[in-house]
Amino acid sequence: MREQLLGGRYRLVQQLGEGGMGQVWEARDESLCRPVAVKLISLLAGGGSRGDEARARFLREARTTARLQHPHIVTIHDLGESGPENGNAPFLVMELIRGEGLDTKLARGDVSLEEAARWGAQVCEALTEAHAAGVMHRDIKPSNVFITHTGEVKVLDFGIAKAADPYATATRLTQTGFIVGTPPYMAPEQARGYPEPSSDLYALGCLLFELITGRLPFQAPDSVGYLTAHLSQEPPAPSSVRSDIPGPWDSLVLRLLSKDPAERYKSAADASRALCQLDLAVPTKALTRQGNASPSSTTRSTSVGGLWLPGTVGLLTVVATTVMFGVPAGGLLATVCLIVLVFVRKLKPPQHHPTPEGSRIDSDKESRPTDGRSTLRTATAVTASATCFLTVPVWYAATEEALTAARITIGEGQVQMALCDSLVVMLAIGVLLVRDAVGRRLIAVGGIGLALLPGYSMFWTPWGMGVGRALLPLAAVAAALSALLAVLPSVSARRQRPL
Repeated sequence: MREQLLGGRYRLVQQLGEGGMGQVWEARDESLCRPVAVKLISLLAGGGSRGDEARARFLREARTTARLQHPHIVTIHDLGESGPENGNAPFLVMELIRGEGLDTKLARGDVSLEEAARWGAQVCEALTEAHAAGVMHRDIKPSNVFITHTGEVKVLDFGIAKAADPYATATRLTQTGFIVGTPPYMAPEQARGYPEPSSDLYALGCLLFELITGRLPFQAPDSVGYLTAHLSQEPPAPSSVRSDIPGPWDSLVLRLLSKDPAERYKSAADASRALCQLDLAVPTKALTRQGNASPSSTTRSTSVGGLWLPGTVGLLTVVATTVMFGVPAGGLLATVCLIVLVFVRKLKPPQHHPTPEGSRIDSDKESRPTDGRSTLRTATAVTASATCFLTVPVWYAATEEALTAARITIGEGQVQMALCDSLVVMLAIGVLLVRDAVGRRLIAVGGIGLALLPGYSMFWTPWGMGVGRALLPLAAVAAALSALLAVLPSVSARRQRPL
């Protein structure tokens, strides 16, 4: 077919790809002297009245989709029918774009969370334009999403799946079994023959799941298996497939994959806003994987990456300084470390993962878990901070009382103060990083340690006098409460995670 002239105007130069509906060619518009892309729908080639009717209907549908004009939708310039040598197969003439399909990028496994969020939002922008014009895509999948050389999305084949169905009736699946769409990405209502705009969002959910995990939400040996899974099985949370997927991605993707269309985002515009919020929050490193298999090692980016190492070094330095030079020197160094961490935190804000505005579940019942976790984190930070301020002076005073009463030696007092200082610094670092799991673990460990210290102090603190009798138990309770609050968000998240 090379060098063949279609419609007396478009000369085929080289084949770019081939799919179930036909071939895509690079061609030259002889009238305007410009390169274009030509999609030849060989599926509708052939004679007979049924073939003529299918081609006429395809051209009617294609004229509707050709009216779509959007930066993230491939522009259709022209359409027509090829000659008898190609069975009068219809063809579309589109803008020729340079880049590669999203399926190619997926095969290489070099898609980052940032790219997934940005590209997903751009697909939603294209869907918003199409849905406003009354056009559904019906076949969102990686091969229909093209990434240009500038990194922008171009969505291909809007409405072409329906237009190219040679047996389509008005809205139902045909008796021949021809299904409009691709089973691994097909919404339950579309599989039943009743597609709606929200069906495109479900397919986008499948696409995003694949982008961030390297595999589809459902695994099946054939098309029937995929359709059965979409109709009857609940999808897993992306983080259950890859542990480094942030929680907000679970909320967003699982909402897109809701069986009931009413439980998904109300519109593609809402989904776009949610993805834009994720784009501002996610780490930029690529998720390393090979094909659809789970990797043996992953590149994990967290907001504590820049603070964990200096925090650990600072903690060890405080302990060593306290043991060697005494409590005042250790306390001073601990204060300096905290000030430095605060300034680092302000200069380099953490890339935490807040729940995007658009992904908030509408019902009060479903929105409580997110609000509850936020409240728990706030309570954890407040309680842990109070524990820090309460424990240090109480412990210092109790140690002084014990030394005065000759219950402990000076060396034993220094060791006890070093232990107290190290636990307080651990708790303070945890407060700074309370939004991250590592920060809450630090609070839990520091809180347990500070809660146990008063129990040990019963052997040497003069309980009949001074602050030891009154305030040490209070400090222990505050430390234990901060530790308990620190572990509750993790327990709550595990209970709420979909199976």
